[in-house]
Amino acid sequence: MKVGFLVNPYAGSGGRIGRKGSDDLRVENPEIPFRVKRFLNLAPKVKYFVPRGKMGEVYFRGTDFDYEVIDAGRDNSTREDTIASVKILQDVVDVITFVGGDGTARDVAGALTRDLPILGIPAGVKMHSGVFATTPEAAARILSDFVQGNARVVKAEVLDVDEEEYRRGNFVVKLFFVVSTISSGNLLTPSKEEYSSSNADDISEFVIDMMEDNVYYVMGPGKTVKSIEERLGYSTNFLSTDLFLGKRLIKAGISYFDLISLTGELKVILSPIGGQGFLIGRGNQEIGPEVLKRVGKKGIIVVSSREKLRSIDCLRIDTGDPEVDKLLQGVYNVIVGYNEFMPVKTCSNT
Repeated sequence: MKVGFLVNPYAGSGGRIGRKGSDDLRVENPEIPFRVKRFLNLAPKVKYFVPRGKMGEVYFRGTDFDYEVIDAGRDNSTREDTIASVKILQDVVDVITFVGGDGTARDVAGALTRDLPILGIPAGVKMHSGVFATTPEAAARILSDFVQGNARVVKAEVLDVDEEEYRRGNFVVKLFFVVSTISSGNLLTPSKEEYSSSNADDISEFVIDMMEDNVYYVMGPGKTVKSIEERLGYSTNFLSTDLFLGKRLIKAGISYFDLISLTGELKVILSPIGGQGFLIGRGNQEIGPEVLKRVGKKGIIVVSSREKLRSIDCLRIDTGDPEVDKLLQGVYNVIVGYNEFMPVKTCSNT
């Protein structure tokens, strides 16, 4: 088995600062090396083909992996380097794995000239496409199962959005490609789906009745949570993460660094992504691991329509820190109406 492996060092760099995308940022994401390490710690020991420098080679130096550097890639890479790397890799490997987000998935899929499976190791901000594993560890498990003949090759959508419109709160998603990927168990993330929140008023009323004046509330993105903010008299960006003290808006469009400097009691109000089931780690990276460690599972309030919950089998969590992921595992009583709940368990990440 021969595996292609490439990295977009800039993927996800906008997430912690609330940018909702990284396509126009030329800042390396400092979390990329840790995500690569998490993948390689469990990845199968097969032959890997990697681009030069930070696009792959640096992560294999000094390891016991069997790898070969291809004639493509560089440290200060662009999407053209990704495309050039894929054009070489597709002729010599059985599957291409890549570290990045939806933009990287588009570049990888667009460069293919034959039906070759691709698998995303999640490191972007949006990741609406259906080619991503839930976590780096899950990607390693899927690849191992593929090597052993225990994974399925399936078709998946590569989706992306206009980031400028996305930041303005306009969610316009486009289908760019349908490609082959590999799947095992529930470790591959489905594509995002949109659902209406028919009982948003009842959910909003119940949450507002529970809110305390001396508690900070971090309001995540999405229609259901924004309905709560609208009921309080505020109109914020549909995709922003906002900070309230009691029922009063303190700051719209907060960053991870805003949150880690807060003192006082803190709770988080979130709604899972339809179809995917992600509660944490997709589109709300401002709520990072240090914040969530402080909040704990009991401090997370989950809201959703019943229709959306029926589209997911479990809640997915990818904080960026596997230890924090474990702390947040369990069953959440999701608010689906006024004093009405549906229990939903979290997915296993391995």
